[in-house]
Amino acid sequence: MAQTVNPQKPGSEKNTDGAALTAQPRIQDANWTLARIWTRYRFVIVTVINLTIFFIIWQLVAHFELIGPHLIFPTFSDTFRALKIGWLGGQAGDGTSFELLRDFVIAKNAWESLQRYAISMFIAIGMGIPIGLAMGGFKWVDAILSPYVWTLSSIPRLAIYAPLVMIMGIGESIKYALIILTAIFPVIINTWAGVKTTEQSLINAAKVFGAGRGQIYKKVVLPYTLPFVVSGIQLSLSRGLIGVVIVEFLTGASTLGGLGWLIFRSASAFNSALTYASLMSLAVFALILVQGTRSIEAKVAPWRQVSKT
Repeated sequence: MAQTVNPQKPGSEKNTDGAALTAQPRIQDANWTLARIWTRYRFVIVTVINLTIFFIIWQLVAHFELIGPHLIFPTFSDTFRALKIGWLGGQAGDGTSFELLRDFVIAKNAWESLQRYAISMFIAIGMGIPIGLAMGGFKWVDAILSPYVWTLSSIPRLAIYAPLVMIMGIGESIKYALIILTAIFPVIINTWAGVKTTEQSLINAAKVFGAGRGQIYKKVVLPYTLPFVVSGIQLSLSRGLIGVVIVEFLTGASTLGGLGWLIFRSASAFNSALTYASLMSLAVFALILVQGTRSIEAKVAPWRQVSKT
């Protein structure tokens, strides 16, 4: 006699006594509660609230001239207007104080600074890492280069500018040279420190397994040095940005001298709104730079990341 099989509904189960258990759906819709939204987006929410409060205070302080007249400290609305005109274009207004505020003036100068910065950083990082590795790996290279590296890294950039002008003159070449000299030493020094501080026990273990000098350098020293290289690049990027602004302050130009030049010229013309708009653009670029390097660090050296709570 054939046994009748009762079909079960999907998701339903029976216990040992044959009683059907309450069916539970395998996939449930996520409920967007306030607690869940806060857990997931708390950093974004805090940042938005923080910046909103900051801009409101800025507007009130400037409106009531608690720091100084609008010629010195503009309102946030005027600064935002200058920021919009400088990046997106629009009516610049009348008056001598607005002679620098033209359509896309910030965007054009930012592009000049970005090109100068990118080329200089490519050269500084590309030269700094091999020099640091050579200094850390070979004592005779360290003995030859250390006096120059430590001396040049300690001298203020403004002091180096004068002899560079005498040697190279005033032009584009001196701008790149000063930026590279500002940015290259953090990479060299951090890479050198990473090689020098490699655990001797790791090297000895590699030697026990028959690794040669090249294999030790490739399999042990370089992975151990990588976090130091990343830190050096981060410092180099920030120093390079400082170098760009200093160079554009010092050398100047008739037009399109970069963001540093625009900040200096607008401040000299008492165009405070354009000055603060240019500073805000520089700050946003620096913030993007920092977050970008952190993302790169998370990929190439994930063990340096601290879990967020």
